[in-house]
Amino acid sequence: MTQPPTTPAPTTLRLENGLRVLLQPLPGCQVVATCLHVGTGFRNEPVAGAAHLLEHVLAQGASSSRPLTDAVAATGGTTNARTAADYTQYTAVLPAGTLDLALRIEHERLTDPDFGPGHISAQIAVVQAEIRRNMLQRPHGGLVLFDLPALLHDTWENRHNGYGDIEALHDLGPAELHRFFLDSYAPGNVHLALAGDFDPQHARDLVEHHLSPLPPRPAPPRPHTPEAPLTAPRRAQRAERIARTARTALGFRTPDPVTEPGAHLATVLLGELLETLGTDCACHPGARRTWGAFRTRAHRTGNPFDVARDALFAVDFPHPAGTDPDEAEHCLRTVLATVADARVPLTGPLARIRRQLALALHAELDSVASQASWLCIGAAVHDDPLHLAGLPGALHRLPDTEVSAAAARCATAPAARLTSLPTPATPPATLPVSAAAPARTGAPA
Repeated sequence: MTQPPTTPAPTTLRLENGLRVLLQPLPGCQVVATCLHVGTGFRNEPVAGAAHLLEHVLAQGASSSRPLTDAVAATGGTTNARTAADYTQYTAVLPAGTLDLALRIEHERLTDPDFGPGHISAQIAVVQAEIRRNMLQRPHGGLVLFDLPALLHDTWENRHNGYGDIEALHDLGPAELHRFFLDSYAPGNVHLALAGDFDPQHARDLVEHHLSPLPPRPAPPRPHTPEAPLTAPRRAQRAERIARTARTALGFRTPDPVTEPGAHLATVLLGELLETLGTDCACHPGARRTWGAFRTRAHRTGNPFDVARDALFAVDFPHPAGTDPDEAEHCLRTVLATVADARVPLTGPLARIRRQLALALHAELDSVASQASWLCIGAAVHDDPLHLAGLPGALHRLPDTEVSAAAARCATAPAARLTSLPTPATPPATLPVSAAAPARTGAPA
């Protein structure tokens, strides 16, 4: 991907132990951000939820670095962590001049993890509570993130519940997590990005001092099993105890972002276009009121630009519980056909969508922490540290006809369809007449 000429390339270096470092000086910004990027996410974990749990276990540094993370807060700095499909990241933002503190934390995160049973049990409880709060306790929670991929995909990496299977987390004890850590957090599987107000040579010296002593371990092999194309539709229903209306989700397999970058970006634009059009552009005049608006997701994490391989493109929308799911699917495919045949105007809506996406992508680079994060994602996932900076131009150059072609594929391609139906309200229990209490007709005896 061609980069804008004004985007400065970061300095890159590789330590002898295999750890790769990216340095992006931003003189005068008064802060420094670090991002430790581990090339292991939920797509390449051995047990469902292992990567997410390990992120929580290591989020506060390691067993001896608690005072260091307290020191970050004392400076006014912040820390964060997240797990995605193909990676795990730990970020920090501190005042300029405190880079040594940030690198001491990363050294201890990689050398002194706390795998005590008490700490792990506490973090399992935290992750389980997060899953319940963010997914299971919401109407139709987990429909697209958990259940649809299991129906659409055939390989473990794509179909299993990576955000966190509450039951599977119980099987992750200290020994299992430690083995997973030694494999996944090897220096050869790690990128470190520094962005902000620092002297490059001083930063290199600090990196060498804190991270060169890590013993070398190669990056773990990540065998990828390509999935055979879907040749027939897959259908399923599930019960929903919270929502009052039904919701149907259709899942398609996305083009590969590496081998088919144009088709992949076209699918992203198609998703944004569907949300703009709604359902009333092709169905009966009251369709929007009957069906509700489309909601789309490109890849399970919702970020279509940080994934290494093809995965999921989902469209879901609410509808009355008594609706035939075939009718609901027909409505979506009719809308896709109108886009494929250019029966709705595309130029104006797509121009607005491209501008909105460009603004959102440039806003990502407003944050020093996001700059550090995307340097790592670009280098580790896309082999280009400036991957994000080139996306607005790539989206602008993509012809509208590519979006029409993406719509044509989805309009006719086999899909996984999952309908979430509310369970009927349970009527109040009625006692048999013989067991009912006698009627009170007067004062008690």
